[in-house]
Amino acid sequence: MSSSKARFDYDCLETIRRREKLKELRRQLSKKGPPQQSISFSGLLRHILTILVVIIAISYAIFANYPEPPLSPILYQWKSIGDEVERAFSYRGNKIFYIDKTNVDIKAEDSLTMLYLHGFPTSSFDLHQIFGNLTRNFHRIIAPDMIGFGFSDKPRFYSYSVLDQANLIIELLKMLDLKRIHLLSHDYGDTVAQELLARQHEGKLSFEIVSLCMMNGGIFPSIHRPIFSQKLLRTPLIGTIISKFGNYYLFSISFSSVFGPKTQPSRELLTDSWKLIRLQDGYRVWGSLLTYIDERFEHEDRWVGAIRRAMIPFHFIYGRLDPVNPSPQFETHFRKIIHSPGNVVIIDDAGHYPQIELPDTVVGKYLQFLLDNRFISSIR
Repeated sequence: MSSSKARFDYDCLETIRRREKLKELRRQLSKKGPPQQSISFSGLLRHILTILVVIIAISYAIFANYPEPPLSPILYQWKSIGDEVERAFSYRGNKIFYIDKTNVDIKAEDSLTMLYLHGFPTSSFDLHQIFGNLTRNFHRIIAPDMIGFGFSDKPRFYSYSVLDQANLIIELLKMLDLKRIHLLSHDYGDTVAQELLARQHEGKLSFEIVSLCMMNGGIFPSIHRPIFSQKLLRTPLIGTIISKFGNYYLFSISFSSVFGPKTQPSRELLTDSWKLIRLQDGYRVWGSLLTYIDERFEHEDRWVGAIRRAMIPFHFIYGRLDPVNPSPQFETHFRKIIHSPGNVVIIDDAGHYPQIELPDTVVGKYLQFLLDNRFISSIR
């Protein structure tokens, strides 16, 4: 009996062990399943990433090697005006394009010389629609493409700043031996104008700013609203990558977004504006140029103070439909900060580029400002 019972117990023990081994095997098999799936998923993810990298590389190769569009007749004409200048100008080893147009019918002693400072990301070409009217009323017009813009050089590794652009303008006017100027500016150019005006208050200019008229610039950084593409371009690393893929289609979307709904840019204007940006791959330095947005905060007291303390005739032409300087915040802030709030002229149907959107209205407002302050005796 005892032997039989022992054998019976032994058999039961073997049965239990087999069952335990079977359970353990099942557990191991169940554990091996998910890792195989994970490996399969990881492989799929690697394939997707590889495809994306290839697509990005091909896209970059296309954008980087896509030929520049030719100059349109109007761009060729604008460049020809700049090529006619008697003296070439170079700044820190970089060629700077500028317009220097004289009207011999107006006497030089009348001191009617106008300097135009353009915005971002465009150039002096923004002036072309009002250029004819202005040349009839000024003895001389100076309109440079600041470094990094238009027909000027666009060095890749360069410390772009508003202060440096102000130095460039000072050197240009010194070379041209100009003593008194009427300053018309827009957007980015408004900020450069603020720095020039601050230096005039400090007695550091070799010339005198006789009058100042600004257009749609972010002169008050607290209410300035950069568009989405500008925010991306200012982002470390991401901005560097995005700037390499600048193209006409992305530019036309962002550029058109700051115009009024009834004053959208024509296809010809978009093409010409992109051509000027495309020269020397200018879109690649956008991220560096956009440091001016941070500079506005850094020098806010100095630059806002410069226009608050201005003792010269000051005028601001404002396109109310500007999303970058939104209404009514801009108007309210202007009237609060500037001692002569009546100096702002509002154009209801224009956006961020009033001189392009409604050129006749803008030139009329500007010349009327000069007439009211007796700088001109009549509007021609």
